[in-house]
Amino acid sequence: MPEKKHGPAPVTVVARFVLTDRHKQDTEAFEEAFDGYREYMTTQHGFLRTSLLRSPDHSDRHVIVTEWRDNSAYKAAVMVPDFLLLTAAGLMELADLDNDHGPVLASARVSEAEADVAGALGDGVGLYCVVTSHEPGDETPPLARLEAASRREGFVSGSVVASDRRKGGCVSLLRLRDAEAARAAGEGPDEEIYEVIAEASMDGAASRAA
Repeated sequence: MPEKKHGPAPVTVVARFVLTDRHKQDTEAFEEAFDGYREYMTTQHGFLRTSLLRSPDHSDRHVIVTEWRDNSAYKAAVMVPDFLLLTAAGLMELADLDNDHGPVLASARVSEAEADVAGALGDGVGLYCVVTSHEPGDETPPLARLEAASRREGFVSGSVVASDRRKGGCVSLLRLRDAEAARAAGEGPDEEIYEVIAEASMDGAASRAA
């Protein structure tokens, strides 16, 4: 067999949540449930970072983005009773998954970009994120959108993640310094804008919006 030149690809999991009608006002409870999710994830082998995003226009809509060293690490963390019966259940009791690409999107990143200012911003809380689902044959390819966004004022970082559920589909994630920059970057009809309100990284450091 030929020698493998590259290690396993990193994985990004994107999960959109909408609070159920019964829990429409329970935004704080959902965010507290995320704290339990975050505490669990930071103990898992291969975990890199997780972020909780909340829509500034619809407080019942959230996105959880979690990054892993590879797909094996991701599966090892989520396919166990502690996660399914305790951590995930706390989120699912309050909200429904609302994803174009299935319950999760987990695949190798297609492309990434990062501005020079990104390292000086510390944790991501307070940044804004534009989340966009792309279908095969989009008029403006997602890589072209990422390239254009990387030249915008306020751009911090971005990535395009290939879907493992829909062939040719992908999701792009753009991080920007403030709401104004996010709205300028997310000017299309399919873009969704969120604020980063909580985050944790592989070293166990956690942060939360006041």
